[in-house]
Amino acid sequence: MFKQSIQKLLCGTIICQTAYEAEYLYLKAESHNDKVNDFLSNLDRKLTYLDSADAYYCTFKQVDDNNHHELSILFTEMRNTFRPLVEFLDLLLTATQADLPIRAKSVLNINELFEPFEHDQTLSEQLRRLTSIKPFKTNKTETREQLVMVFQKLEEMHYFVRKNTGSSRYYATARFDLIYLLIEFLNDAELVSLPEQEKSQQDELLF
Repeated sequence: MFKQSIQKLLCGTIICQTAYEAEYLYLKAESHNDKVNDFLSNLDRKLTYLDSADAYYCTFKQVDDNNHHELSILFTEMRNTFRPLVEFLDLLLTATQADLPIRAKSVLNINELFEPFEHDQTLSEQLRRLTSIKPFKTNKTETREQLVMVFQKLEEMHYFVRKNTGSSRYYATARFDLIYLLIEFLNDAELVSLPEQEKSQQDELLF
């Protein structure tokens, strides 16, 4: 389990009970946690615990010129998916009329979302716009098909898991909580010297 946990962490996986229960329980043990942290320390990284989501992930021990290139790549990847994800979260809040955004361990039944999206012209139009851009881009024209595709894509991106193939119940992972943490991080991103184009894109993401 040590090797599996290390491999997932170094690949950027967010280890929470919903998505990776075995690895999560392994890291919960203090002795295992220390062992993983000692190994990551040799790579200038550390095991970080996300308290709000009860999850673990890998971070750099410090931000400096040695990891600037890797951080720049990370920001580029974020730039390509961040706004669509935020738009999805906003759309979901409107459709479910929830008071709080989706977080780790939240459960959504996609069948219960079909009706609001099919009967609210504003929601269906926003969904159409969302599915016209990556990573949710699709040629599907029916609202129900578009919504299914969005959820399937989020499952591929490890934001949702399903306990059974074909189930309509989607369980949110800690990756959603990381979005909110990333917003805070971007507000302090002057710690990282980004290319001018990336700084401009960052400003756009923060509205």
